[in-house]
Amino acid sequence: MLEISSPIENLIIKRANEKILDERLFLGIKNKMITGEQWFRNPDNWYNITAFANPHKTPYSELRILFENEDELKPLLDNTIKIFYGIGMGETETLIVKWDLENNNYTEVIAIDAINVFIENFIQILRNLKYNYSKSEIFFRGIRDLFENLNKDDLFFSRSKFENATHICFGNTIGNFEQQNEIFTIFQKNMDRGDKLLLGIHLNKFPEKTFSEYANNVLFKKLILNSIKFDGDLYWKYNRDDDRVEAWFGDVLAFQSKKYDLKKLLEFVKEFGLISIRTFEHQEFAVVLFEKEN
Repeated sequence: MLEISSPIENLIIKRANEKILDERLFLGIKNKMITGEQWFRNPDNWYNITAFANPHKTPYSELRILFENEDELKPLLDNTIKIFYGIGMGETETLIVKWDLENNNYTEVIAIDAINVFIENFIQILRNLKYNYSKSEIFFRGIRDLFENLNKDDLFFSRSKFENATHICFGNTIGNFEQQNEIFTIFQKNMDRGDKLLLGIHLNKFPEKTFSEYANNVLFKKLILNSIKFDGDLYWKYNRDDDRVEAWFGDVLAFQSKKYDLKKLLEFVKEFGLISIRTFEHQEFAVVLFEKEN
């Protein structure tokens, strides 16, 4: 277990690299479908989009949900390792860590992302928190890897104070997966009985409005095309069969983001041993807390 003040090179396990991501991009083009990590390879483009909160309003809506339901959520997440799947800007993740420090002056954090800059910036955020909570202890491990390559051994600390973990995936990241079985199988594999899963999702309440916010946003087009090294125009489509916003470059599915029917999702995850224990909504966004029963 390494404290957050340790040298940054010691805090990150680096498995994914630019060569591996380039190979994934080549394979994605060959298979006519680009995988989600590619869209974030130029982090500045992502920071621009989230700064303007359009169309990607999810982080801010999730923050609002967390703030408004803090008294109910905080005790449910207490005394668990916090495992973050995807970091991005890190605002919502930071709030969860802050709750631990306010309650206990102690936290154990694991952050997983294929983009190294996101992990490094999150480390700096946690170091800033350490200054504000000077008596606190923050133990941290960053893992630069793809979710599907994780080992369960990556996701615990040998001298942990906690028996269980809360696995956290915000920003509708699960919607980046074409096959929903894939991401929930990853969670199922990594979770023990009694572990919790906290998800931030984008609901399918207003499909026309949601589609317009993607398709008419120049910054989002730039994010996709620059990241996957294409030069040209995208064709946007709302796939009503799968409730998915799609952007096509010729015959290549360059981008996808699934939107969720909450009732169907809560039923679907039961086959992975997950039971919903709390659900919070704000407009077309939701934060849902599950517990693994078996």
